[in-house]
Amino acid sequence: MVEFGEQLRRAREEKGMTQQSLAEQLYVTRQAVSRWECGDRYPDLLTTKKISQILEMSLDDLLSGKEMEKVVERNPVIEKKSVNNIMIALYAFVIISFFITIVDIIIRFPLQSEMIDYNDIQAIVINVLALLIQIVSFAYGFVNAIRGMLSPKRMGAVITAFFAATCITETGNMVIYSNVQIVLWWIVLIIPNIVGAVATFAYFVLGKKSKIYSIIIYLVAIWGMFRIIYSNYNLIVHANQYLSMNSTVRLVLEIAIHCLVIYQTYVLWIKRQNATDIS
Repeated sequence: MVEFGEQLRRAREEKGMTQQSLAEQLYVTRQAVSRWECGDRYPDLLTTKKISQILEMSLDDLLSGKEMEKVVERNPVIEKKSVNNIMIALYAFVIISFFITIVDIIIRFPLQSEMIDYNDIQAIVINVLALLIQIVSFAYGFVNAIRGMLSPKRMGAVITAFFAATCITETGNMVIYSNVQIVLWWIVLIIPNIVGAVATFAYFVLGKKSKIYSIIIYLVAIWGMFRIIYSNYNLIVHANQYLSMNSTVRLVLEIAIHCLVIYQTYVLWIKRQNATDIS
């Protein structure tokens, strides 16, 4: 079976077209066409349809069913430039915000050392570890998003790490609670994030196409937003604690991250469905 890149090159040459002339009709760069023909990248499905029309050949002749699946699994999940730029900006803000939080903890720790007991120290260490995991994972996503290489597997690694880090954070907060409260904490906070991490790994990284995984991710993300809003509401109304600038930024960023997770999951589902329909 002829690979897509070789099939594209043959069809283009038979039409007497150069890479540049094909690129101009598709509104892409010549380098993009070259990467397609070399097999380094695949065009998205809409562009593939345009190529088949320009070269006057059927989509089946140009791209096999298995290769249609490769288009989805190898290309970035978010291919719209405007949305990708928003995602890059969000990742950058998350990295900066979480880094500032770690610096703030380190600076304030010596000033509060006389009032901090062993449980507090344990909670601080666990929270810092969770923040470091998120900084590394979002930095990984940030770099790959800039390079246009945030494929489903890479995006899944970022989201899985986010849910896992949330579990670690909540585990650190449990050290000051009673046994009954710990059980409730597991049910309400930790188990949903564990389920979300497993579902994300299966859906994005392993490529499982069952709709149940996407539904689980939606539910966990929506539950995460509700939990964040509700906990901050309780602090303001019942504990009379007003949000600081850093806390407000963290609140907005965490809600935005959960919204992005929902959007990324939806986009991947649509792309996989389109690939299945076309094949």
